[in-house]
Amino acid sequence: MWKYALLLSYRGTDFCGWQKQRGVAAEGLPSIQATIEAALKRITQEPVSVVGSGRTDSGVHALGQVAHFVLKGERHWECEILRRGLNAILSPQQIQVRAVIEAPMDFHAQRGAEKKQYSYYFQQGTAPLPHLEPFSWWIRKPLDVKAMQEGIAHLLGRHDFKPFQASGAKPGETVREILEAEVIQGPIGYPVYHDSVMEHENLGLVRVRIVGTGFLKQMVRGIAGTLLQVGEGRRPASDFAKILSTGKRALVGPTAPSRALWLERVWYPDLDWRKS
Repeated sequence: MWKYALLLSYRGTDFCGWQKQRGVAAEGLPSIQATIEAALKRITQEPVSVVGSGRTDSGVHALGQVAHFVLKGERHWECEILRRGLNAILSPQQIQVRAVIEAPMDFHAQRGAEKKQYSYYFQQGTAPLPHLEPFSWWIRKPLDVKAMQEGIAHLLGRHDFKPFQASGAKPGETVREILEAEVIQGPIGYPVYHDSVMEHENLGLVRVRIVGTGFLKQMVRGIAGTLLQVGEGRRPASDFAKILSTGKRALVGPTAPSRALWLERVWYPDLDWRKS
């Protein structure tokens, strides 16, 4: 018996989310989990259960999702053979495996995660760039990044983030710790060439980056929607402190679209991807 860890990137557009669904896939779309399990079964000829670090929602993308699985057959599979085999089956436009390493049998992708990093991307400019539209949320009005930074700073530390949780979410512990939180603005890099016209259009991205010990369902999207209202001058940055102190869901802004949210990195104490 051998346990393996996967480092994955995927475009969430064509999936119902990470978690596989019972019966017919939600919205007629497959899940990322089920797609990877099917690919592993084709390679190893044995049923495989894949466990991810978290259940990204429909439309959410990942740069550094982590998952694990166990093979119980007699053959010991080399990591590079598994990686190449998976990528040969999976679509390069949808899912690709960045690395595969052998993991200790007590490793667990979900329970063993120390912290995670999510980023939400607002696209700025007079019109949305079509090739970035599936991965960001275009906001024409220039955003007040300084005010947004003041707002998100209230989230640092350990708080009850229940008001930012999706309505109808399953009951459970809602206290989380935010370790890093920032809002930064910069030009759009590759593949856009920055000339004087693009500078005049105020073309760029506003990135909301949050690192925490864990996240509730749609928590980052609730934060992003509230930050947008702050950036547009429709509410003060201090409202974030009011939301946390009162716990009122009604004070939270609209849930931002999933297409602009990225799971970028997951940290573990004893996992070294350089071994791949």
